[in-house]
Amino acid sequence: MNRDSADPPGLLSTNEAAARLGVKPQTLYAYVSRGLLHRTVAMDGRSSLFDPAELDALKLGRSDRTEGELRAVIATGITRVDDLELLVRGQPLVALVMHEGSGFVDLVDHLWQAPEQERWPEPEPMLTTDLDGIDGLRHLLAAASASDALRHDLSPASVRTAGRRMIVAMTHGLVPLGRGKDRDPVAALWRRLTKRPGTAAQRRALDVALSLLVDHGIAASTFAARIAASVRADPYSVVSAGLGAIGGPLHGAASAAVHALIDDAASTDDAAGAVGAALRESGRLPGYGHSIYTIQDPRYGALMEAVVDAWHDDPRLHHVFRVRDVVSERRSELANVDLALGSLTWLADMQASAGETIFAVARTAGWLAHATEEYAEPALRFRPRARYTGPRSGRHHRN
Repeated sequence: MNRDSADPPGLLSTNEAAARLGVKPQTLYAYVSRGLLHRTVAMDGRSSLFDPAELDALKLGRSDRTEGELRAVIATGITRVDDLELLVRGQPLVALVMHEGSGFVDLVDHLWQAPEQERWPEPEPMLTTDLDGIDGLRHLLAAASASDALRHDLSPASVRTAGRRMIVAMTHGLVPLGRGKDRDPVAALWRRLTKRPGTAAQRRALDVALSLLVDHGIAASTFAARIAASVRADPYSVVSAGLGAIGGPLHGAASAAVHALIDDAASTDDAAGAVGAALRESGRLPGYGHSIYTIQDPRYGALMEAVVDAWHDDPRLHHVFRVRDVVSERRSELANVDLALGSLTWLADMQASAGETIFAVARTAGWLAHATEEYAEPALRFRPRARYTGPRSGRHHRN
């Protein structure tokens, strides 16, 4: 194939892609039809081009089973996550938040590619709950779903409308701990997570946390949300699927262990002892390491900068630094965003579980962006093949 100079650079032709995988071109297109591989149409309007990185990931998933990891490749135009850059809709996320001043609401609209004329709704008085944390969010989500007669409309505009309604309910519907009344979702969430009034810089740190957590590629909860969307579940059910997957200590609730670690270090004034106790209890250090990054999670530095700026004159910040220093002296793992998020919830006098609530509210935006993208794909495309390992027959044969 003679490539047009306007074709995206670095992509491979059909024959090159087939050779890279070691399959026939017909097999290559079978992967495309099954949603395992995506093609880019060349400028001639007929030929197909393929991303070599996606091909390599698919080949690795077919040939390497030694780690027990189920691997899949899902093409997405939403977020790029790797050591080179963290992009949301083609824009560097950290720069948007830290240098261009984009707040959580701005990031959600950017993520959803929302027209400027669309507005966020007022809080609905009926969407409240006496429950807190994730249980409260689930209750609010169920109530919002039951009262939306158009919840089965899967058009992008309708998904955005439902999404704003969900996020407003999540940020305004929990029992307030502090005084005041705010229309802004970030300020409203702050009052539901802490009794402290908070400074503008401290509320800004919460805004930064929500903004940096809106999406992070095909994480476990996002994959769950996309599977729900692939069977054409409504947006509320998609978010319910995401909520069901975030509760583990290795995903949305990871910052709770960081919060507890810092609290232990502060109460005993022994950071080394607290770190040692955490390692003895779980065998791993919360807030460190990442399954994707081989260098430091870029969200950590951005959020920690906001946290330090907000609590720079608070003597308790010393305990956060001591935990970080003890770890850096002994271990090679690099900090991830959960270390900064757990530091925020501890310094703001929130419950340890508040980080999971923050994560869930933020990631609701990402789940719905992925749902909208998935609604445009062939339905029911996720069907892993099972390899049966049980008994061949339940019958007992007698001689």
